[in-house]
Amino acid sequence: MPQIPGHLLTTMLDFMARRINVQLTRLKERNANAFMFVDEPGLQFLFSAMAGYGDIKARDDMDYFFAQVDRPRGIHLCGNPDWDFLLRMDLDVLSLDVHTNGEIFVSYAKAIQKFLDRGGVLVWGMVPTGIEAFEKEAIPYLTERLEDVWQTLWSKGIDRDLLVSQSMLSPATCCLINPDKEKTVERAFSAVNQMKEILGNKYL
Repeated sequence: MPQIPGHLLTTMLDFMARRINVQLTRLKERNANAFMFVDEPGLQFLFSAMAGYGDIKARDDMDYFFAQVDRPRGIHLCGNPDWDFLLRMDLDVLSLDVHTNGEIFVSYAKAIQKFLDRGGVLVWGMVPTGIEAFEKEAIPYLTERLEDVWQTLWSKGIDRDLLVSQSMLSPATCCLINPDKEKTVERAFSAVNQMKEILGNKYL
């Protein structure tokens, strides 16, 4: 696969970082606790044979990029990348589609522990946003599935209070293809709020 020339890549990373900082500044004017995710589905394919892009070069480029992004720094991924690579990065927030990738994610318990020890926040995307998937899933079932993921991590030595206190909930993915446009996505956010109440009453 052809590689982007170094000077062009640097220009692109600089431009994207500045755009993020401008938007984050605007958001913080409305809410001091605001933060932004970099939504990067391409990271799922970063280490594939087709990419021709090694982990050392990838880390250097990502470190260069995020060093320019104001904190809190976050990434959201719907796919299944190299989680150990991401958890070792200098991130404040990591958002994932745990509805699809929870069983794989828990196998990185050691890296998750180190991420939490650094003060990192995990955003658990358990509520699907596609119409068909959303209609098939009841809130109690989704809540139980997330608790199963947490229970697995607790059994691997991660402190329960630490995990819960550094967790947020969200829909599993963005969704721009639903024929009902934003309606199912809004219902997914409502379901997230209901899950928050259930889990908050149980663990907080």
